[in-house]
Amino acid sequence: MNIHIYPSSFTNESRILKIVRSLRSHAVFQRVMVLALWKEGLPRREVLGEGVEVLRVAPLFGGSIKGLLGRLLKVVGWYLGVLWALRGLKVHCFNCHSLAVLPLSVLVKFWKRCVLVYDPHELETETASLRGRRQWLMRRLESALISRADAVCVVNRSIADWYAAGYHLPQVWVVRNVPYRSETEPVRTGALRRAVGLPSDAQLFLYQGLLAPGRGVGLLIDAFSGIPDRHLVFMGYGELEGRIREAAAQHANIHFMPAVPPGQVKDYTVDADVGISLIQNVCLSYYLCLPNKLFEYAACGVPAVVSDFPEMGCFVDEYDCGWKVAPDAQALRRLVQCLTAAELAAKRANTRGSSRLYCWQEEEKMLLAMYQALGFDAGGDRHAPR
Repeated sequence: MNIHIYPSSFTNESRILKIVRSLRSHAVFQRVMVLALWKEGLPRREVLGEGVEVLRVAPLFGGSIKGLLGRLLKVVGWYLGVLWALRGLKVHCFNCHSLAVLPLSVLVKFWKRCVLVYDPHELETETASLRGRRQWLMRRLESALISRADAVCVVNRSIADWYAAGYHLPQVWVVRNVPYRSETEPVRTGALRRAVGLPSDAQLFLYQGLLAPGRGVGLLIDAFSGIPDRHLVFMGYGELEGRIREAAAQHANIHFMPAVPPGQVKDYTVDADVGISLIQNVCLSYYLCLPNKLFEYAACGVPAVVSDFPEMGCFVDEYDCGWKVAPDAQALRRLVQCLTAAELAAKRANTRGSSRLYCWQEEEKMLLAMYQALGFDAGGDRHAPR
């Protein structure tokens, strides 16, 4: 049995979903369970497929208490709820997907005498929201416990190198969060252009995803407000939605579209001429990131404008499938104004090559290799760890 733990309600965690399905479909484990945080309105137990399920655990106490004490009690109550849920289960491998649950995961490792895999989804101690004493504490916590993991797996090579150097780890595995490869060529649907009222010949740039600080939203508004013949669509949700709606009301070439269900994102993305991922250097985690949306753009045959940072820049350079730019409104405006139809067509053709390599069908090979090194073979055979 393999258990994955993540402190969210587990409604759209694409990375974990792909991992658990791969492990089950290749018979690495007979049963795979995701332990998540229960939220009112969601089922406590949800079957995702044969042998794969989600168990949403409610805190045993602390839910009615407000303030810092209430939050602390809720965390402790959820920890205890998880331990209660694990009673009687024979666990062979336990996967920790967040630093917040690493202490609990180490406890489970020794309690259940199982293999522990630490799989953080970003550079968690170096995020924009973590500062001061909290950051110091989380750094100390990760440093003290990470060696207890039997394997550490992260989302790109730059972050792997940071972990290896910072914690003196002999090996850090890399499994990128890429989409499944489509076996058909992307075909424009017209859905995005119809949704915002644009003709087929309008040059259309798309930002899709979370509308939050640090992701270049303000820079994009400033840049495109000075380029009336280039259209920018924000498709997503988040705290900056109000600012985007105001900009859309003032500028005819800036548009807002609410987020669509995950299964429909591709139908809209494929209509864009260029995708945008303009991350700002507000923390090391952002500087070293490799956003999922780059691969989603590529899967749709859409070249991307990206921040000139190590991982994003390397991705577009490898296949010449986009453009690097400093995360600056003036630099972006100059780039966008210079793009020609011929250049867009050439980059679009190159982008399809990247999507054939950067796909989950290829990425899961590294995932399976990691489990084989831990003693778990595809087909359900178990051998001694190497």
